[in-house]
Amino acid sequence: MAALIAETGWTRERIEGQLAPLLPRKKLLRMGDLLVHSFSVNALREVLVGLVARFHQHNPLVAGINREQLREQAKARDEIFAAVLDLLVTGKKLEIAGDLVRLPGRNVVMEDDEAESKAKIEAAFARAGLSVPALSEVLAGLKIDRVRAQKIVTLLLRDKVLTKVSDEMVFHRSALEELRRRIGMYKAKSTKLDVAKFKELMGVSRKYAIPLLEYLDRERVTKRSGDAREIL
Repeated sequence: MAALIAETGWTRERIEGQLAPLLPRKKLLRMGDLLVHSFSVNALREVLVGLVARFHQHNPLVAGINREQLREQAKARDEIFAAVLDLLVTGKKLEIAGDLVRLPGRNVVMEDDEAESKAKIEAAFARAGLSVPALSEVLAGLKIDRVRAQKIVTLLLRDKVLTKVSDEMVFHRSALEELRRRIGMYKAKSTKLDVAKFKELMGVSRKYAIPLLEYLDRERVTKRSGDAREIL
């Protein structure tokens, strides 16, 4: 709008009057203070749907394309991209789930060996409790290649079946839920907890105790106080 005023020398009111018959006929679309020709909007709609479809084709183990990655690939201005994406979502041409954009109803598509590997990864960490194996060890025992295995792990992390507690350690949701439950039970006896007591309580070595205590600190279950923790 500012550029129109500068180019024409007209007032905003006069320009608004000239635009009035064009907007209802969808010749132009208004996006905040921007005016975009309908041809450009429709072209961007096709580009976005095509990019998402191609992403699914090449990444069957990923639930959708990251929103910012999609914008960069489309080479669209932020406000125009956001407005056109909203139009596509409203028209049920695309869906948004968190930071991911996907085709409607699209889910991860797995081959038989990938589904088997997913089940094995989850089972390995579910059985391990708090004494988890290294992720690399679990992935090494799978039939599929490491790239696909890593994508399955990413999927399990996104769905919160697994949680990454440190760079090297991943825990199953059930183990962390049990950890919280036992910390809650211990709080009835004492609100203070040190590393030695935590190791005894959870039956783990220091290798696991320190990352788990730091995880509890981040989750605001505990708060570090000197060499001990206060249970919140």
